[in-house]
Amino acid sequence: MFFLNPTYLWALLGLLVPIAIHLWSKKEGKTIKIGSIKLLDESDSKQTSSIQINELWLLVLRLVLLSVLIVIIAGPQIKKKVSTIPITYIFESSLLQYEEIYTILDTIEEGESLRMLQTDFPELQKDQLDSVDIKVPNYWQLAKEMETLETDSIVVFTNGFRSGIKGIRPKVNKDVNWVILDLEKPFDQPIEAVKKESKIQLLSVSSDHDGLSFNKQLLSSNSDSITLNTPKDSLIFSLEKKKNSIPLINEKTITILLFYEDSLSNEMKYCNAAFRAISKYINRPVELQIEKKKDTIDFDTFDLMVWLSKNPIPKTSAKVLAYRPDELAHNIIEEGPSSRTFYLTSPLNTENSINKHLSEELLYLIDIHKEAKEKIDLYDKRVMDIKELSPLVSNLKIDKKNASIFDISQWLWIVLVFLLIIERIIAKYRRQ
Repeated sequence: MFFLNPTYLWALLGLLVPIAIHLWSKKEGKTIKIGSIKLLDESDSKQTSSIQINELWLLVLRLVLLSVLIVIIAGPQIKKKVSTIPITYIFESSLLQYEEIYTILDTIEEGESLRMLQTDFPELQKDQLDSVDIKVPNYWQLAKEMETLETDSIVVFTNGFRSGIKGIRPKVNKDVNWVILDLEKPFDQPIEAVKKESKIQLLSVSSDHDGLSFNKQLLSSNSDSITLNTPKDSLIFSLEKKKNSIPLINEKTITILLFYEDSLSNEMKYCNAAFRAISKYINRPVELQIEKKKDTIDFDTFDLMVWLSKNPIPKTSAKVLAYRPDELAHNIIEEGPSSRTFYLTSPLNTENSINKHLSEELLYLIDIHKEAKEKIDLYDKRVMDIKELSPLVSNLKIDKKNASIFDISQWLWIVLVFLLIIERIIAKYRRQ
Protein backbone atom coordinates (compact mmCIF):
# COMPACT_ATOMS: atom_id res chain seq x y z
CA MET A 1 0.00 0.00 0.00
CA PHE A 2 1.15 3.56 -0.70
CA PHE A 3 -0.26 7.04 -0.07
CA LEU A 4 -0.98 9.89 -2.47
CA ASN A 5 -0.35 12.47 0.28
CA PRO A 6 2.06 10.82 2.74
CA THR A 7 2.84 14.17 4.43
CA TYR A 8 -0.47 14.00 6.27
CA LEU A 9 0.75 10.92 8.14
CA TRP A 10 2.69 13.27 10.44
CA ALA A 11 -0.71 14.02 11.97
CA LEU A 12 -0.49 10.61 13.68
CA LEU A 13 1.57 12.38 16.31
CA GLY A 14 -1.71 13.92 17.40
CA LEU A 15 -2.62 10.56 18.94
CA LEU A 16 -0.60 11.64 21.98
CA VAL A 17 -3.34 14.16 22.84
CA PRO A 18 -6.15 11.68 23.74
CA ILE A 19 -3.62 9.50 25.57
CA ALA A 20 -2.61 12.46 27.74
CA ILE A 21 -6.24 13.38 28.39
CA HIS A 22 -7.10 9.85 29.53
CA LEU A 23 -4.00 9.58 31.71
CA TRP A 24 -4.67 12.78 33.60
CA SER A 25 -8.44 12.54 33.93
CA LYS A 26 -9.87 11.63 37.35
CA LYS A 27 -13.33 10.61 38.34
CA GLU A 28 -15.04 12.66 41.03
CA GLY A 29 -15.32 10.78 44.32
CA LYS A 30 -18.75 9.68 45.48
CA THR A 31 -20.09 10.99 48.82
CA ILE A 32 -21.71 8.35 51.09
CA LYS A 33 -23.80 9.67 53.92
CA ILE A 34 -23.57 7.65 57.22
CA GLY A 35 -24.96 8.27 60.69
CA SER A 36 -21.75 7.85 62.74
CA ILE A 37 -18.06 7.04 62.31
CA LYS A 38 -17.65 5.50 65.81
CA LEU A 39 -17.56 1.97 64.52
CA LEU A 40 -15.16 2.77 61.63
CA ASP A 41 -11.51 1.84 62.08
CA GLU A 42 -8.74 3.91 60.60
CA SER A 43 -6.95 2.11 57.76
CA ASP A 44 -3.40 2.55 56.61
CA SER A 45 -3.24 5.20 53.89
CA LYS A 46 -1.34 4.37 50.71
CA GLN A 47 0.31 6.85 48.38
CA THR A 48 -1.41 6.60 44.93
CA SER A 49 -0.67 8.51 41.75
CA SER A 50 -3.35 10.57 40.03
CA ILE A 51 -1.85 9.47 36.70
CA GLN A 52 -3.76 6.36 35.70
CA ILE A 53 -5.46 5.02 32.61
CA ASN A 54 -9.17 5.77 32.74
CA GLU A 55 -11.56 3.84 30.45
CA LEU A 56 -8.93 1.87 28.52
CA TRP A 57 -11.23 0.50 25.77
CA LEU A 58 -12.69 3.94 25.06
CA LEU A 59 -9.16 5.31 24.72
CA VAL A 60 -8.21 2.60 22.22
CA LEU A 61 -11.37 3.20 20.19
CA ARG A 62 -10.71 6.93 19.93
CA LEU A 63 -7.12 6.33 18.88
CA VAL A 64 -8.31 4.01 16.12
CA LEU A 65 -10.87 6.61 14.97
CA LEU A 66 -8.24 9.32 14.61
CA SER A 67 -5.84 6.92 12.89
CA VAL A 68 -8.44 5.91 10.29
CA LEU A 69 -9.32 9.56 9.58
CA ILE A 70 -5.67 10.51 9.06
CA VAL A 71 -5.07 7.54 6.77
CA ILE A 72 -8.10 8.54 4.65
CA ILE A 73 -6.75 12.09 4.27
CA ALA A 74 -3.37 10.68 3.21
CA GLY A 75 -5.06 8.90 0.27
CA PRO A 76 -4.33 5.17 0.65
CA GLN A 77 -3.85 3.25 -2.59
CA ILE A 78 -3.28 -0.45 -3.22
CA LYS A 79 -1.51 -1.90 -6.25
CA LYS A 80 -3.38 -4.87 -7.59
CA LYS A 81 -1.81 -7.21 -10.09
CA VAL A 82 -3.77 -7.59 -13.33
CA SER A 83 -3.29 -9.63 -16.45
CA THR A 84 -2.70 -7.55 -19.59
CA ILE A 85 -3.21 -8.37 -23.24
CA PRO A 86 0.05 -8.56 -25.24
CA ILE A 87 -1.29 -6.55 -28.19
CA THR A 88 -4.54 -4.74 -29.02
CA TYR A 89 -5.65 -3.87 -32.57
CA ILE A 90 -7.84 -0.78 -32.97
CA PHE A 91 -9.67 -0.02 -36.24
CA GLU A 92 -11.27 3.22 -37.38
CA SER A 93 -14.91 2.59 -38.28
CA SER A 94 -14.68 4.22 -41.73
CA LEU A 95 -12.13 1.57 -42.82
CA LEU A 96 -14.63 -1.24 -42.37
CA GLN A 97 -16.54 -0.30 -45.53
CA TYR A 98 -13.61 -1.42 -47.71
CA GLU A 99 -12.91 -4.99 -48.72
CA GLU A 100 -9.14 -4.48 -48.32
CA ILE A 101 -9.52 -4.27 -44.54
CA TYR A 102 -10.85 -7.82 -44.36
CA THR A 103 -7.46 -9.09 -45.55
CA ILE A 104 -5.87 -7.50 -42.48
CA LEU A 105 -8.59 -8.85 -40.19
CA ASP A 106 -8.05 -12.38 -41.52
CA THR A 107 -4.34 -12.25 -40.62
CA ILE A 108 -5.12 -11.52 -36.97
CA GLU A 109 -5.30 -14.69 -34.91
CA GLU A 110 -8.42 -15.72 -33.04
CA GLY A 111 -8.48 -14.49 -29.46
CA GLU A 112 -6.59 -11.28 -30.17
CA SER A 113 -8.21 -8.08 -28.89
CA LEU A 114 -10.02 -6.14 -31.65
CA ARG A 115 -11.51 -2.76 -30.79
CA MET A 116 -13.10 0.25 -32.48
CA LEU A 117 -11.48 3.70 -32.56
CA GLN A 118 -14.34 5.25 -30.61
CA THR A 119 -15.04 6.41 -27.07
CA ASP A 120 -14.55 3.54 -24.57
CA PHE A 121 -13.03 1.43 -27.42
CA PRO A 122 -15.88 -1.10 -27.85
CA GLU A 123 -15.05 -4.65 -28.93
CA LEU A 124 -15.09 -5.21 -32.71
CA GLN A 125 -17.20 -8.20 -33.70
CA LYS A 126 -16.39 -9.55 -37.15
CA ASP A 127 -19.97 -10.66 -37.68
CA GLN A 128 -21.31 -7.12 -37.03
CA LEU A 129 -19.18 -5.08 -39.43
CA ASP A 130 -22.13 -4.03 -41.58
CA SER A 131 -23.87 -2.25 -38.67
CA VAL A 132 -20.87 -0.13 -37.62
CA ASP A 133 -21.48 3.63 -37.37
CA ILE A 134 -19.05 5.35 -39.74
CA LYS A 135 -17.78 8.74 -38.58
CA VAL A 136 -14.44 10.53 -38.19
CA PRO A 137 -13.17 10.27 -34.58
CA ASN A 138 -11.12 12.76 -32.56
CA TYR A 139 -7.71 11.05 -32.88
CA TRP A 140 -5.80 12.93 -30.19
CA GLN A 141 -8.52 12.68 -27.57
CA LEU A 142 -8.73 8.91 -28.11
CA ALA A 143 -4.92 8.62 -28.08
CA LYS A 144 -4.92 10.02 -24.54
CA GLU A 145 -7.70 7.61 -23.51
CA MET A 146 -5.68 4.64 -24.80
CA GLU A 147 -3.56 4.83 -21.66
CA THR A 148 -6.46 3.23 -19.78
CA LEU A 149 -6.32 0.05 -21.88
CA GLU A 150 -4.72 -2.90 -20.08
CA THR A 151 -2.42 -3.96 -22.87
CA ASP A 152 1.31 -3.98 -23.55
CA SER A 153 1.15 -2.66 -27.11
CA ILE A 154 -1.43 -1.02 -29.38
CA VAL A 155 -1.70 -0.96 -33.18
CA VAL A 156 -4.13 1.60 -34.61
CA PHE A 157 -5.34 1.28 -38.21
CA THR A 158 -6.74 4.62 -39.36
CA ASN A 159 -7.47 6.82 -42.35
CA GLY A 160 -5.65 9.72 -40.67
CA PHE A 161 -8.15 12.36 -41.83
CA ARG A 162 -7.26 16.00 -41.15
CA SER A 163 -10.80 16.62 -39.92
CA GLY A 164 -10.09 14.24 -37.01
CA ILE A 165 -7.34 16.45 -35.55
CA LYS A 166 -8.73 18.71 -32.82
CA GLY A 167 -7.14 20.41 -29.84
CA ILE A 168 -3.53 20.31 -28.64
CA ARG A 169 -1.22 17.40 -29.48
CA PRO A 170 -1.23 15.21 -26.35
CA LYS A 171 1.61 13.46 -24.53
CA VAL A 172 1.11 9.74 -24.02
CA ASN A 173 2.99 7.05 -22.10
CA LYS A 174 1.58 4.13 -24.07
CA ASP A 175 3.35 2.19 -26.81
CA VAL A 176 1.07 3.05 -29.76
CA ASN A 177 1.83 2.29 -33.41
CA TRP A 178 -0.26 4.29 -35.89
CA VAL A 179 -0.82 2.79 -39.35
CA ILE A 180 -2.43 5.06 -41.98
CA LEU A 181 -4.32 3.14 -44.68
CA ASP A 182 -5.11 5.34 -47.66
CA LEU A 183 -8.15 3.43 -48.95
CA GLU A 184 -10.36 6.42 -49.73
CA LYS A 185 -10.95 7.05 -53.44
CA PRO A 186 -11.40 10.52 -54.97
CA PHE A 187 -15.06 11.42 -55.45
CA ASP A 188 -17.40 14.29 -56.33
CA GLN A 189 -20.25 14.54 -53.83
CA PRO A 190 -23.28 16.87 -54.23
CA ILE A 191 -24.09 18.46 -50.89
CA GLU A 192 -26.64 21.18 -51.72
CA ALA A 193 -29.21 21.79 -54.45
CA VAL A 194 -31.01 25.16 -54.67
CA LYS A 195 -33.88 25.86 -57.05
CA LYS A 196 -33.42 29.18 -58.90
CA GLU A 197 -36.55 29.81 -60.99
CA SER A 198 -36.30 27.28 -63.85
CA LYS A 199 -32.73 26.23 -62.97
CA ILE A 200 -30.99 24.30 -60.22
CA GLN A 201 -27.77 25.44 -58.57
CA LEU A 202 -25.79 22.38 -57.54
CA LEU A 203 -22.97 22.67 -54.97
CA SER A 204 -20.55 19.72 -54.89
CA VAL A 205 -17.48 18.89 -52.85
CA SER A 206 -14.49 17.03 -54.29
CA SER A 207 -11.95 15.47 -51.97
CA ASP A 208 -9.02 13.09 -51.96
CA HIS A 209 -6.03 12.54 -49.69
CA ASP A 210 -4.36 15.76 -50.93
CA GLY A 211 -7.07 18.40 -50.98
CA LEU A 212 -10.65 19.62 -50.71
CA SER A 213 -12.41 21.71 -53.37
CA PHE A 214 -15.90 22.93 -54.20
CA ASN A 215 -17.74 23.19 -57.49
CA LYS A 216 -20.90 25.19 -58.19
CA GLN A 217 -22.99 24.45 -61.29
CA LEU A 218 -26.15 26.08 -62.63
CA LEU A 219 -28.14 23.41 -64.47
CA SER A 220 -31.50 23.36 -66.16
CA SER A 221 -34.20 21.48 -64.28
CA ASN A 222 -34.76 19.46 -67.47
CA SER A 223 -31.10 18.51 -67.82
CA ASP A 224 -30.28 14.85 -68.40
CA SER A 225 -27.40 15.10 -65.93
CA ILE A 226 -29.73 15.35 -62.93
CA THR A 227 -32.61 13.18 -61.71
CA LEU A 228 -35.48 14.36 -59.55
CA ASN A 229 -37.82 12.20 -57.50
CA THR A 230 -41.54 12.04 -58.27
CA PRO A 231 -42.60 14.97 -56.03
CA LYS A 232 -39.61 16.88 -57.43
CA ASP A 233 -38.42 17.95 -54.00
CA SER A 234 -35.17 15.90 -53.93
CA LEU A 235 -32.22 15.38 -56.23
CA ILE A 236 -31.19 11.74 -56.80
CA PHE A 237 -27.61 10.79 -57.67
CA SER A 238 -25.39 7.71 -57.59
CA LEU A 239 -22.15 7.41 -55.64
CA GLU A 240 -20.09 4.20 -55.45
CA LYS A 241 -22.99 2.16 -56.85
CA LYS A 242 -25.35 3.51 -54.18
CA LYS A 243 -28.28 5.82 -54.77
CA ASN A 244 -28.38 8.91 -52.60
CA SER A 245 -30.55 12.01 -52.48
CA ILE A 246 -30.36 15.57 -51.21
CA PRO A 247 -33.34 17.90 -50.69
CA LEU A 248 -34.10 20.48 -53.36
CA ILE A 249 -34.22 23.83 -51.56
CA ASN A 250 -36.34 26.69 -52.82
CA GLU A 251 -34.22 29.81 -52.88
CA LYS A 252 -35.27 32.17 -50.13
CA THR A 253 -34.76 35.91 -50.06
CA ILE A 254 -32.39 36.94 -47.28
CA THR A 255 -34.07 39.60 -45.12
CA ILE A 256 -31.90 42.06 -43.19
CA LEU A 257 -32.90 44.90 -40.87
CA LEU A 258 -30.47 47.82 -40.69
CA PHE A 259 -31.48 49.95 -37.71
CA TYR A 260 -29.41 53.06 -36.95
CA GLU A 261 -29.40 56.39 -35.20
CA ASP A 262 -28.08 59.66 -36.65
CA SER A 263 -24.74 59.49 -34.83
CA LEU A 264 -24.00 56.19 -36.61
CA SER A 265 -25.26 57.07 -40.08
CA ASN A 266 -21.74 56.62 -41.48
CA GLU A 267 -21.64 52.98 -40.27
CA MET A 268 -25.08 52.46 -41.84
CA LYS A 269 -23.80 53.56 -45.26
CA TYR A 270 -20.83 51.18 -45.20
CA CYS A 271 -22.99 48.25 -44.05
CA ASN A 272 -25.55 49.05 -46.75
CA ALA A 273 -22.85 49.06 -49.44
CA ALA A 274 -21.38 45.79 -48.11
CA PHE A 275 -24.75 44.00 -48.23
CA ARG A 276 -25.36 45.20 -51.79
CA ALA A 277 -21.98 43.79 -52.83
CA ILE A 278 -22.74 40.49 -51.08
CA SER A 279 -26.06 40.17 -52.95
CA LYS A 280 -24.27 40.45 -56.31
CA TYR A 281 -21.47 38.12 -55.24
CA ILE A 282 -23.70 35.24 -54.11
CA ASN A 283 -26.24 35.86 -56.89
CA ARG A 284 -29.08 35.72 -54.40
CA PRO A 285 -31.71 38.36 -53.53
CA VAL A 286 -31.07 40.30 -50.33
CA GLU A 287 -33.93 42.40 -48.99
CA LEU A 288 -32.44 45.22 -46.90
CA GLN A 289 -34.80 47.28 -44.71
CA ILE A 290 -33.29 50.48 -43.26
CA GLU A 291 -35.08 51.99 -40.25
CA LYS A 292 -34.59 54.72 -37.67
CA LYS A 293 -37.75 54.13 -35.63
CA LYS A 294 -38.48 50.80 -33.97
CA ASP A 295 -42.15 51.26 -33.04
CA THR A 296 -43.67 49.35 -35.99
CA ILE A 297 -40.90 46.79 -36.60
CA ASP A 298 -41.48 43.05 -36.18
CA PHE A 299 -37.92 41.99 -35.29
CA ASP A 300 -38.61 38.25 -35.56
CA THR A 301 -39.26 38.40 -39.34
CA PHE A 302 -35.61 39.03 -40.25
CA ASP A 303 -32.71 36.66 -40.79
CA LEU A 304 -30.19 39.24 -39.55
CA MET A 305 -30.59 42.44 -37.57
CA VAL A 306 -27.83 45.09 -37.61
CA TRP A 307 -28.33 47.28 -34.53
CA LEU A 308 -26.39 50.54 -34.97
CA SER A 309 -27.65 52.18 -31.83
CA LYS A 310 -26.62 52.70 -28.21
CA ASN A 311 -30.09 51.67 -27.04
CA PRO A 312 -30.62 48.14 -25.63
CA ILE A 313 -30.99 45.38 -28.19
CA PRO A 314 -34.65 44.28 -28.48
CA LYS A 315 -35.56 40.63 -27.95
CA THR A 316 -35.59 38.73 -31.22
CA SER A 317 -35.04 35.25 -32.63
CA ALA A 318 -32.94 36.70 -35.46
CA LYS A 319 -29.15 36.82 -35.50
CA VAL A 320 -27.96 40.22 -34.22
CA LEU A 321 -24.96 42.40 -35.06
CA ALA A 322 -24.74 45.25 -32.51
CA TYR A 323 -22.41 48.26 -32.44
CA ARG A 324 -20.04 47.85 -29.47
CA PRO A 325 -16.66 49.64 -29.99
CA ASP A 326 -13.69 47.77 -28.54
CA GLU A 327 -10.14 49.01 -29.10
CA LEU A 328 -8.67 45.68 -27.97
CA ALA A 329 -10.66 43.58 -30.45
CA HIS A 330 -8.65 41.74 -33.14
CA ASN A 331 -11.45 41.58 -35.75
CA ILE A 332 -13.94 44.13 -36.96
CA ILE A 333 -16.74 41.70 -36.00
CA GLU A 334 -16.41 39.60 -32.84
CA GLU A 335 -18.62 36.90 -31.35
CA GLY A 336 -20.85 37.96 -28.46
CA PRO A 337 -22.06 36.06 -25.39
CA SER A 338 -24.32 33.76 -27.45
CA SER A 339 -24.08 32.01 -30.80
CA ARG A 340 -26.59 34.45 -32.30
CA THR A 341 -25.04 37.71 -31.04
CA PHE A 342 -22.09 39.52 -32.65
CA TYR A 343 -20.46 42.90 -32.11
CA LEU A 344 -19.21 45.53 -34.57
CA THR A 345 -16.08 46.59 -32.72
CA SER A 346 -14.91 49.67 -34.62
CA PRO A 347 -16.30 52.79 -36.35
CA LEU A 348 -16.36 52.15 -40.10
CA ASN A 349 -14.37 53.94 -42.75
CA THR A 350 -13.02 53.07 -46.18
CA GLU A 351 -9.70 51.81 -44.86
CA ASN A 352 -10.86 49.34 -42.21
CA SER A 353 -13.85 48.19 -44.30
CA ILE A 354 -11.38 46.93 -46.90
CA ASN A 355 -8.38 45.92 -44.76
CA LYS A 356 -10.48 44.13 -42.13
CA HIS A 357 -12.75 42.48 -44.71
CA LEU A 358 -16.12 43.86 -43.63
CA SER A 359 -18.01 42.21 -46.51
CA GLU A 360 -16.50 38.77 -45.82
CA GLU A 361 -17.35 39.06 -42.11
CA LEU A 362 -20.96 39.99 -42.91
CA LEU A 363 -21.20 37.11 -45.38
CA TYR A 364 -20.15 34.78 -42.55
CA LEU A 365 -23.03 36.09 -40.43
CA ILE A 366 -25.56 35.47 -43.20
CA ASP A 367 -24.31 31.86 -43.40
CA ILE A 368 -26.04 30.88 -46.65
CA HIS A 369 -24.50 27.38 -46.68
CA LYS A 370 -25.25 26.43 -43.07
CA GLU A 371 -26.60 22.94 -43.86
CA ALA A 372 -23.84 22.27 -46.37
CA LYS A 373 -21.14 23.11 -43.79
CA GLU A 374 -22.42 20.37 -41.52
CA LYS A 375 -21.84 17.85 -44.33
CA ILE A 376 -18.37 19.02 -45.31
CA ASP A 377 -16.60 17.29 -42.41
CA LEU A 378 -18.19 14.00 -43.45
CA TYR A 379 -16.72 14.28 -46.93
CA ASP A 380 -13.34 15.81 -46.02
CA LYS A 381 -10.94 13.02 -47.04
CA ARG A 382 -7.67 14.91 -46.71
CA VAL A 383 -5.05 12.71 -45.06
CA MET A 384 -2.30 13.70 -42.62
CA ASP A 385 1.29 12.52 -42.58
CA ILE A 386 2.03 9.94 -39.87
CA LYS A 387 4.45 12.37 -38.17
CA GLU A 388 1.73 15.01 -37.89
CA LEU A 389 -0.85 12.51 -36.64
CA SER A 390 1.19 10.74 -33.95
CA PRO A 391 0.92 12.21 -30.43
CA LEU A 392 4.03 13.22 -28.50
CA VAL A 393 5.77 10.52 -26.46
CA SER A 394 6.28 11.51 -22.84
CA ASN A 395 9.72 11.10 -21.25
CA LEU A 396 8.06 9.90 -18.05
CA LYS A 397 9.30 6.47 -17.03
CA ILE A 398 6.59 3.84 -17.14
CA ASP A 399 6.24 1.10 -14.55
CA LYS A 400 6.42 -2.07 -16.57
CA LYS A 401 4.80 -4.17 -13.85
CA ASN A 402 1.29 -5.21 -14.66
CA ALA A 403 -0.64 -3.56 -11.86
CA SER A 404 -3.68 -1.41 -11.39
CA ILE A 405 -4.21 1.10 -8.58
CA PHE A 406 -7.19 0.65 -6.27
CA ASP A 407 -8.37 3.42 -3.94
CA ILE A 408 -9.49 2.03 -0.56
CA SER A 409 -10.65 5.36 0.91
CA GLN A 410 -14.31 4.58 0.25
CA TRP A 411 -14.11 1.45 2.41
CA LEU A 412 -12.25 3.27 5.18
CA TRP A 413 -15.06 5.84 5.32
CA ILE A 414 -17.50 3.05 6.09
CA VAL A 415 -15.21 1.77 8.86
CA LEU A 416 -14.86 5.31 10.23
CA VAL A 417 -18.63 5.87 10.43
CA PHE A 418 -19.14 2.47 12.12
CA LEU A 419 -16.42 3.15 14.72
CA LEU A 420 -17.80 6.64 15.38
CA ILE A 421 -21.24 5.23 16.16
CA ILE A 422 -19.74 2.65 18.54
CA GLU A 423 -17.62 5.32 20.25
CA ARG A 424 -20.63 7.59 20.83
CA ILE A 425 -22.67 4.75 22.32
CA ILE A 426 -19.89 3.73 24.72
CA ALA A 427 -19.09 7.32 25.65
CA LYS A 428 -22.72 8.03 26.49
CA TYR A 429 -22.99 4.86 28.57
CA ARG A 430 -19.74 5.52 30.45
CA ARG A 431 -20.40 9.26 30.60
CA GLN A 432 -17.09 10.03 28.92
